[in-house]
Amino acid sequence: MSDNNQNHHNSGAPKYFAGLGRRIVAGIIDVVILTIIAGFGAYYLGLTEGYRMLLMMLRHEEVRTMEGVLVTSPFPGQVATFLLVTIVLIPWLYCALLESSKNQATLGKMTCRAVVTDLHGNRITFARASLRHFAKFVSGILFLSGFIAIAYTKHSQGFHDIIAACLVYYRPEKIE
Repeated sequence: MSDNNQNHHNSGAPKYFAGLGRRIVAGIIDVVILTIIAGFGAYYLGLTEGYRMLLMMLRHEEVRTMEGVLVTSPFPGQVATFLLVTIVLIPWLYCALLESSKNQATLGKMTCRAVVTDLHGNRITFARASLRHFAKFVSGILFLSGFIAIAYTKHSQGFHDIIAACLVYYRPEKIE
């Protein structure tokens, strides 16, 4: 579906669903921002050892501590902590806090003038934003079919939007 789909929820002014293209651009912007935040977060939280060990694992090298001690665990705690913080916690908090804020959008969505609402056009709660974020894993499981669904569903919803009972609108006017 394109951004021209009209919906007359909640007010007299027409609302337009944010289409797949707009949401892909917003997602790319968010990934860049999240990569920067995660990098600084890992550095300031002292998680660089986990990152270094992860690189050794990916290169199929012997994993050693900074002191040179061989790590025999198949999945070292430092690596698990690094991944938990940078891949799970930071993206979850970024998405859930921003989408449940007064702007109703991540920085990428704000740039693309998209907002996340409940089915009645209202601001979503942190809990609903959290559900929507983690439901994105469901959207990605089968070859990204849950994201591709945005282009084919009546209200431009991905599986994660349907699971969390959310809509994503395009706002032609500027978001403050």
